[in-house]
Amino acid sequence: MSALLTRIYGPKSEKMDRDQLLLAFLEDEAKKPEAAGGDEDAPAADDELNTTRRKKATRRNRLIESLEGLTTIDRIVIDPEVAANPELYRLLDEEVSVRLHADPASFTREIIRRQTHVLKGDPDAVPITPPLEPCLLPGSVLTPSMAAYLLTQKFCYHSPFYREQWKLLAAHGIDLTRNVMCGWHDHLAGLLLPLYEIIADRIRASDYVQVDETPIKCLEPGKGKTGTGYFWVYNHAQHGVLFDWHKSRANTCLDNILIGDAGSCFQGYLQSDGLRAYRTYIDRHAQLDIVPVSCLSHIRRKFVEAKNDYPRITAWIILQIAKIYRIEARLREKRAGPLERQRIRWLETRRIFDHLQKLFTHLLKRRPQITPESNLGRALRYAVGQWPHLEPCFMDGRIEFDNNLTENKIRPTKIGAKNWLFIGAEDTGWRSAVIYTFIEQIRRHGLDPFAYLEWVFEKLMHDPPADQHEALLPEVWVATQRDPATPEDQEAAA
Repeated sequence: MSALLTRIYGPKSEKMDRDQLLLAFLEDEAKKPEAAGGDEDAPAADDELNTTRRKKATRRNRLIESLEGLTTIDRIVIDPEVAANPELYRLLDEEVSVRLHADPASFTREIIRRQTHVLKGDPDAVPITPPLEPCLLPGSVLTPSMAAYLLTQKFCYHSPFYREQWKLLAAHGIDLTRNVMCGWHDHLAGLLLPLYEIIADRIRASDYVQVDETPIKCLEPGKGKTGTGYFWVYNHAQHGVLFDWHKSRANTCLDNILIGDAGSCFQGYLQSDGLRAYRTYIDRHAQLDIVPVSCLSHIRRKFVEAKNDYPRITAWIILQIAKIYRIEARLREKRAGPLERQRIRWLETRRIFDHLQKLFTHLLKRRPQITPESNLGRALRYAVGQWPHLEPCFMDGRIEFDNNLTENKIRPTKIGAKNWLFIGAEDTGWRSAVIYTFIEQIRRHGLDPFAYLEWVFEKLMHDPPADQHEALLPEVWVATQRDPATPEDQEAAA
């Protein structure tokens, strides 16, 4: 009852329109089953029950099939009476049950004894000691597998180092402090930096990049509190995702990735939201051929925020935008190429697009009751400013209507921030950006980041020359793991 009163008489943020509340009650009543005795409703109920059972059976079968590659323990159970007199019985049938056991992560200590020998009978002989094998960090117990484990736990599964310290000590008796893990984290990011710069060079040399930024807390030394930094995330269909770190949202932050040291500069389609920094960056580099592309998803969000003020107008606009997204979803299901996407957009999407553009202008000029300070007024002004920059979507079928692919890559950082709260000092942000880059490069293919990091650290441990670094990129490792290529890989290659 208290929740109902809050919906009717509570604060505006918690209040619900009475008509909507009544509609919700009517929907709940419609969902309630009718009284027993209706014979004609019984078959429908049976069909629904059978459908539910079939879905559960399908999910169980998928699980059982996925376990076939695991180490198997095949155990035969015989009734004690049969076991006592097996000659009196013959096997008729057997019932098979499958169970899944878990073995927590185990750690192995490796002791390397380098023995020193000297030639017998020669007092002047020089002792011979075999050289120390290559290692990730001299004088440390760190190995490629341990490095991959810690980085995966924090940056893929969002377990902060203080939690790993407690878990290692409580479950395995390993006294590995958080300070040591942080030091390893810094060292490992430095090892990956040359590969990171190659990915940055490839993104800079492309002609279509999506970019977005997100705030992340960081420590500010001497102030006793956290400040705000920003991950700038760049996404390319083929070269994957790249994270960058800055303390601000200034347009100059884009220079770090889009402007190279050797004079190479990004030129092409730059897709982003309506943050002024992107337009300022493009204006500042007017000599470059950079075409701004807007994000339809951000435009839609503004109208969702205004739906309570002008429900009929905003509902119709959101419905038209949904039609555009349904067309795009159909093209993805067909795995349409860029030329096919461009053709369908002109045939089907263009009419909706032009109609919405005229509506936005009409509402701003002819509807004085829509004040500039209202949510709908702000949404219309934002849409009018951003709508023309969606035109490139009709010129090039590769271009997406929104920036959601980049935002999906950002999501893990927000989930992790709920656990580790802040990334550390300001100057460590770039290290987290480097590691997140490689974690997300592998995750986008649905593969295990641990396996790649262990493999790449095994290679980097031998200090390969710079001309061999390209062979250590995530895309090379992914190609060795999947043959033939998955649909995601084929789409990225296209």
